[in-house]
Amino acid sequence: MTDTASRPKAYSYLRFSTPEQMLGDSVRRQWSAAKTYAARNGLDLDESLTFRDMGMSGFKGANAVRGELAAFRRGVEDGMIAPGSFLLVEDFDRLSRMNPWEALPVFQEIINTASL
Repeated sequence: MTDTASRPKAYSYLRFSTPEQMLGDSVRRQWSAAKTYAARNGLDLDESLTFRDMGMSGFKGANAVRGELAAFRRGVEDGMIAPGSFLLVEDFDRLSRMNPWEALPVFQEIINTASL
């Protein structure tokens, strides 16, 4: 068994757009996918620090500006999220539903800052 201190850290990001989706399977499905991915790829999934935008649309990027995705971005920038860490998402559209050209700078910022 690998020591968790030597494995890269991973954080989950869960998002759905409407409060009604909380009644469905979205949270369980997204969390399960993060746990499975982390286990299969030797990542230490931080279960105490997760990023969840429940009932927040990704269509205009509010989640990246004032939601939990914004908190992750600040954590990367402030050094709370260590370089080389992973952000696990079920699908690209959980991060953003913006036009790809509008979403690209957000992703570049996360990637570039996390790799410093």
